[in-house]
This record gives sequence, C-alpha cells and structure tokens, in this order.
Amino acid sequence: MLESFNLNNVNNTIIDMIEDHILVCNIEGEIVFSNKAMQSYLGYTDLELRKKSFFDLIENFYIKKAKYIIGNVTENPSRWEEILFVGKEKAMKLHIKVFQKDNLIYIYGNEKYVEYERMRQKLNVEIANAKRIHRRSLPESIPDTENISFASLYIPAQELGGDLFDAFKVDNGLLDDFFEQYICFIADVSGHGLDSAMLAIYVRDTIRSYFRIKHSPGQLLSPKEIMHFFVEQYIKEGYPEEYLVCLILVVFDLNTKELIYCNAGFHMCPILIRDSENIIELNKAGLPISTAIDEDLLKYEDNFLHLSDGMTLFMMSDGLPEQRSNGEFYEGRLNRLLTDIYCLKPTQIVQKVHEDFTDFLKHEKINDDITLVVVKLPNK
Repeated sequence: MLESFNLNNVNNTIIDMIEDHILVCNIEGEIVFSNKAMQSYLGYTDLELRKKSFFDLIENFYIKKAKYIIGNVTENPSRWEEILFVGKEKAMKLHIKVFQKDNLIYIYGNEKYVEYERMRQKLNVEIANAKRIHRRSLPESIPDTENISFASLYIPAQELGGDLFDAFKVDNGLLDDFFEQYICFIADVSGHGLDSAMLAIYVRDTIRSYFRIKHSPGQLLSPKEIMHFFVEQYIKEGYPEEYLVCLILVVFDLNTKELIYCNAGFHMCPILIRDSENIIELNKAGLPISTAIDEDLLKYEDNFLHLSDGMTLFMMSDGLPEQRSNGEFYEGRLNRLLTDIYCLKPTQIVQKVHEDFTDFLKHEKINDDITLVVVKLPNK
C-alpha cells in the first residue's frame, strides 16, 4: 500500500530541480513562492524572499518598467523583458516572462532561453542570407533560341534546397560561329538544409570552373571528362562521407546532331520523347559521388543519342515523381501528362506540370526539392 504523501511537497521538489528562475506573487506583488534557482540567483533564502515584494527586488531605474509589466499581465505569457534585479550581494540582469493564473502572478526567467533566442535569430538571418545566395546561384535565364529552347521548374522542399541546375551555351571564343554546343546539368545533394545548399553551389561552381581551366575553344565536349574533373576536385576537398552528390550532365551538340550524357547516381532517368511511339529512358547510370566510395569506382562513360527535330528531353530530380499525396506517387500521373504535352513549348510544358502538380499535391507538404528542366528542339 502506498504511503500518504504531500502533493505540494512533490511539486515544489520538482520545481526546485529545474533551472528556470521562478517567483510567484499575489496581485499586490508580495512574493508567495520562489524556487531554488531564483533563491540562488538573488542570494536570498525562501523565507527572506517571502517577506519582500517583487518591486523590492528591482533596481530603481527599472521600477517603472516592472510596474508596467505587472500592471499589464494576462494569462498569456509576455514577451521577454530585461530587468535589473537587486540581489543580496549585487545587482544582476535577468530576462523574464510573466503571466497570471488564479490571482497569482508567475515570473520566470532563464538566460539560456534568451541565448537560445539570440542564436535562433542569428541562425534565421544566416539562413535568409544563404537562401538568397542559393537563389542567386540558380540561372537567371537559360537558352531559348530558334535552334534549341530550355525551361525549368524549381521548388525547394524547405527554405533551402539541395538541388541545383544550370543550362548554358558553351563559349568557344573566336570559333563560336563554327560550333553550337549547350550543356545542361542537375545536381541533387543529399538533404535540403544549409549544408546541402552550399554543397550544391560548390557543384555548380566546380563545373563552371572546368570551362575556365580545361576547355579549349572548338574542343569536342565530353560529359565524362567534366564528371571526372568534378570527382577529382570533390575528393581533394575531402567532403564528409555522409554526403551524396547525384549529378547528371547532358551536352547538346547541334553541329554533330548528338546528345551526349553522363549520369552519376540519378535513378530517375531523363526521358527523351521523339513522338508518342518513341519514348526513350536515358537509363545508363553510375554510382553517386561520395568520399565514402572508392575513387576507382567513380568512373563514368559518355552515352550517345542522335538529336532529331522536334524531340523533347525531360530532366528531373527524384523530388517530383516521388512526391506522394493520399498514398499515391506522382510518377505515374507525371508520365501520362508528359506524353500528352511533350509537343508544347518548354515554357508551356513547365506551366502545365506545375499546375498539375499543385492539383495533385493539394495541401500535402513537399517532401523533397523539385527540379525539372525541359529541353526541346524545333520541328524543321
């Protein structure tokens, strides 16, 4: 049989164990309770505090502020307010919140909360800055010419995403009139937070640097060589083993009429539609890029396809087809949609996909970053 016990004693013991500094006053401000943390902070015993008013503990300059806080107390906790308390030995600042319940005023504070709030605000600023940097790393425009046109859809899962894409015409300097080459790539870095977003930017910058360091005007482009250049730089940087980078690179050479691609880890393969009866998956893929994988295994090959008039290529990260709503993946619905709208202009295709995806999604949360790039050659 359980022995009888005093519930108030149990509650007081629990309260004395927590780190919050707690005072409880009546409506007149007379202290009726203090916990061990507050007693230790001020240097008074519980009995000494019970003989005082809350305002007896406030430095004169803060009295007016303290009376305003107490005078406007409600059942909802106030915001954090800084008050200078007069302790037994010295004055000290404490951030407090107050609320009222059952004709008692509860005053509590913990500098750890305030420090956490400062850190949270600082992190919010850093995330906002990182978000702007990541957004600026996405291309402001992608090629749209009479010979080839690109369009894109990008929706991050959270404020920051681990996806990144780019598409641009290769600069061949004085030989530009003799070559017309375009490159497009999508990178999908594991996760979708601050670290993933910054690593995605590194992927883009490294690929861009290939064209400054390695590429010569008029040189035939090999996605395999670009991929191996990126792997070499990535390994040198020594990124942690827990990160995975999936990367697909596609070169469109309009002079040789070739599409050349190299895939590192993308299991959601690009789809090439020549017509409703001729749909091809670009399904030759290697391992994702990671320092956890032996570098000898990170070898990739170029894969070639013939470019044909009117063809449409769909490149995407797995966030779009693998999004679920009401227990259903979007992939099947997306594939049916693409076969219906592939003949439209890329910008129209992207708009149709966005509208259909929004309808499919309803009010579900987006699980992963959404990236879609559509490339189309005109009918001639």
